[in-house]
Amino acid sequence: MAELTTFPFLPTFRDPAGSVELRPDGAYRSIRSPFDAEILEFLRLPFASELVAEGRLVASEVVSQSADTLVLRHPRVSFQSYPWEWAPSLWLSAAELTLNLCSDLIQRGWILKDATPLNVLFRGTQPVFVDVLSIQRMGPHQPIWLAYGQFVRTFLLPMLAHSKLGWPLQVALTRRDGYEPEEVYAALSWPARLRQPALSAVTLPSLLANNKALQSSSLAPRSIKDPDVVKQVLTKTLKSLLSHMRRVTPSHRSSTWSDYAETATHYSDEDRTRKRSFVTAALARSKPTRLLDVGCNTGVYSRLAADAGAEVVSIDTDLQAVDRLSASLKGSGKNILPLCIDLAHPTPAAGWENRENASFLIRCAGHFDTVMMLAVLHHLLLRSQIPMNQIARLCSSLTTSHLILEWVPTTDPKFHELVRGRESIYGHLTEATFRDAFAQHFTTIDELTLANGRIMLHLQKK
Repeated sequence: MAELTTFPFLPTFRDPAGSVELRPDGAYRSIRSPFDAEILEFLRLPFASELVAEGRLVASEVVSQSADTLVLRHPRVSFQSYPWEWAPSLWLSAAELTLNLCSDLIQRGWILKDATPLNVLFRGTQPVFVDVLSIQRMGPHQPIWLAYGQFVRTFLLPMLAHSKLGWPLQVALTRRDGYEPEEVYAALSWPARLRQPALSAVTLPSLLANNKALQSSSLAPRSIKDPDVVKQVLTKTLKSLLSHMRRVTPSHRSSTWSDYAETATHYSDEDRTRKRSFVTAALARSKPTRLLDVGCNTGVYSRLAADAGAEVVSIDTDLQAVDRLSASLKGSGKNILPLCIDLAHPTPAAGWENRENASFLIRCAGHFDTVMMLAVLHHLLLRSQIPMNQIARLCSSLTTSHLILEWVPTTDPKFHELVRGRESIYGHLTEATFRDAFAQHFTTIDELTLANGRIMLHLQKK
């Protein structure tokens, strides 16, 4: 496999008022007249500067302005992630930011016209609203939030379907506009249909959709003369949505891997200490700026990397482990972004011409100077059946410099669990094969053999 290379991705073009193009030095937003005047008015407000200083809104710099077009430059969020890679706690954080931001805007006479998870990116686990063009002047007599339906379809219903029906959040990859209430209604039991928030978000809209007379009356325009009453009504709507979102977001559950760090018995206390010391020393030598932790589990070693000064992206296939890590990082200040990604089946490119949303591997291209893969290699070899040389080549493509790796020998009990009596098929997966494959791309800086037979290696890319 060749080195990962970037691909020319299309600008974001779905908003009729403008578009966004990603460049190496920032995200360039073109805004068409007459929409430019309103957004400039907002950006000049002290409140806009406060939002940027708090990290809730992306910064904006005027690059050029003509009679037809305003061009803004936004600093790029270091690593772009998508809702289909988030654990429930990140979904909730994005929803909270969207609703609380909208509520604060309303108090100042502004409002959000859009409410989709795609308007939010993350710096670590800190959400930042990046679609400044979604902010507009509020109608002083309009008590209906026009983005209500979009929030329900793209935030609330996916989480409701995930928590109550087990529908995966990753489906957002192909469901950009979320779910319609009727889709979820058909899958829910009658008792579930009558409980909130399904009653107001699923059941009543579904019944209304089949009654044209009620539908017409509900769509009749409404107006309230008193602007303060309008703000109260809108604020109450947002509070209700926030309560519903928190209610349907599942609490952290245990899984096969979510308690691994506490329950693993194949490391003695001494081995665990020596492994930690080896990784700490490797991080001190490599001085990572941006690190990818593959198979992060609940983030024990991701935290070590963050403490060493790295900006960390942590990935794992276990949603519960990633969710637990996400929740534990809230308010910690650690620059760790946990994502649910399977390196054997990484997120593909998506959107129009497959060029709107970059694949995970393209986003990784040239980004990480260090990669950690601790106790992961045997999973890729045995469970995903990826050849050793292919894994070594991918590792070389993912890092620009360092690789911190753990080899699990064929005698290890965890290796035997995955082999499942197929020893004859995997007899070629020896330590010598492993060393030969990785020696094609890396040189060894340091290594340590633990008492349980596992080998820790710090490798340098050739």
